[in-house]
Amino acid sequence: MHRVIIILAMALAATTVLAADPPPAKPWASSLGAGLAITSGNTDTKNYNLAFATKYDPKTKWVFKADVLYLRGDSNGEIQVDKTSADARGEYSLSDRTFAFAEVSYLRDPFKDLDYLVAPLAGGGYRIIKSDTRNLTVDGALGAEIESSGALGRSSSGAAKAGQNFDWALSPTSKVTEKLTAIWKTNDFGDALYHFDAALTTTVATRLELKLAYVYDYKTKPPSANVKKGDSALFAALLVKF
Repeated sequence: MHRVIIILAMALAATTVLAADPPPAKPWASSLGAGLAITSGNTDTKNYNLAFATKYDPKTKWVFKADVLYLRGDSNGEIQVDKTSADARGEYSLSDRTFAFAEVSYLRDPFKDLDYLVAPLAGGGYRIIKSDTRNLTVDGALGAEIESSGALGRSSSGAAKAGQNFDWALSPTSKVTEKLTAIWKTNDFGDALYHFDAALTTTVATRLELKLAYVYDYKTKPPSANVKKGDSALFAALLVKF
């Protein structure tokens, strides 16, 4: 809650500074954002997040998009959260509803004893809903997964993925997004990584957005019994579009 209050105050202060004429349409659209909350008293805490997203859409059959998220939390000098995730994906439309894609995803989470998890995949998908305000897609892919942990060392396996994406423009200035993915190791389908995220983004100035997001990751077989299978994060951030 402290973080949300701080970011809302920053948004109000920045609105008049960043107001400008709408930028012309261009194939590249990117955003860079951050959120910060600091509290003191009985417990000293510091939480911050950094986020970057980019999309290249020349209005042809080809689209490229990528995003990076870093979460960090300290309490009384002790690290509580330290997670980095990233995705890069290229899509090629085969028809108005179907598409092929190739992607690579990355996850680093020391509290899950994951030095890194990398999954390069390729597959296809279908647009169940496609409109100016709402979009719903499902996809599936095959590829590989390379994982490294302090307890088990480095391992690799084939991988299968299923995914679902939804976005809904509530108004010209507000948008809801939701994503659900699952990646299974083909040499042990009981070993899977599930990811869910949802966000509400609202424009507060021409080049400034306020984003409230929730992220949840669940690994069915963590590297050791001392590692929790699931963890979540709720955060807010100011995003500057360019």
